[in-house]
Amino acid sequence: MSIAFERIAIVMLENATRANVLANPYMNALRTKGVFLSGSMGVTHPSQPNYVLSIGGDTFGICNDEPGYVQWIDNPQSSVPISNIVDLLDAQNLTWRCYAQDLPAGYTTETAQGYPGTIPPDEGYFARKHVPFLSYPNIVTNPERLANIVNATEFEQDLANGKLPNYSWYTPNLIDDGHSLTPKQLAGHPDDRNRLKIENIAAFLSAFLGDDPVSKFPPETPIVITFDEVLPYEEPYGIYTLLIGDMLQAGTTVTIPYNHYSMLRSIEVNFGLGNLGRNDVTAIPWWFLADRAPFGGAN
Repeated sequence: MSIAFERIAIVMLENATRANVLANPYMNALRTKGVFLSGSMGVTHPSQPNYVLSIGGDTFGICNDEPGYVQWIDNPQSSVPISNIVDLLDAQNLTWRCYAQDLPAGYTTETAQGYPGTIPPDEGYFARKHVPFLSYPNIVTNPERLANIVNATEFEQDLANGKLPNYSWYTPNLIDDGHSLTPKQLAGHPDDRNRLKIENIAAFLSAFLGDDPVSKFPPETPIVITFDEVLPYEEPYGIYTLLIGDMLQAGTTVTIPYNHYSMLRSIEVNFGLGNLGRNDVTAIPWWFLADRAPFGGAN
């Protein structure tokens, strides 16, 4: 069976209700460039477990943003590594990279050298908790895999040189992903922080996507623009998710209820990766892949 897309690029943003995002003119208009998933939901709170489960199919009991590594809850001393999307991609000789904005120089090397104890501190607007690959021992202890976690400056180089991998994960910094504000913004607009955060996201995406993302990115490359969770927590758990790509009908809306497990499952189904045997197995794949893996089916 042929695949629906050759590669995929994922951008995960921070902490916003769907309604707040759509109140921004750019983010609302951006929907005309792709397929808007109006039933998209986050999975849990706070941020870190949503990132971890997006590549591993489970939170593994992680329920906070404290730095650490995934481990088996029932047997934390187990030497069996916890699998993730990288294992599935590597098994099929498919390429992958994680591009992290403001990744400190030497950070991944320090991570490997410090495992399993010391974790290098965040620097500036870089946040380790938003780079899920750094939470998996079988990635941080493998030099070849760790070398695929790079500064986001390499993204534009790979894009320009036609070298985007089959699977790209892009982690913006804390300003561009809407998590935080600059000191100037905090001082000047203390009562309008949510709007300013979305404006920062819009400014980042405008540059990242360009005027015509379909032509900027290679053919058969869906771009996933999504959020990790909503904030405040008591708000309905609907997040903004948009898929852009030449194989998709721009300007349309799909109402099917999807979540981060659905994204993982869709990638597995498209590339014929099998599955991780967790929540990915029962997740609903995106509508254009549904006939390849009926709900609840493992392949």
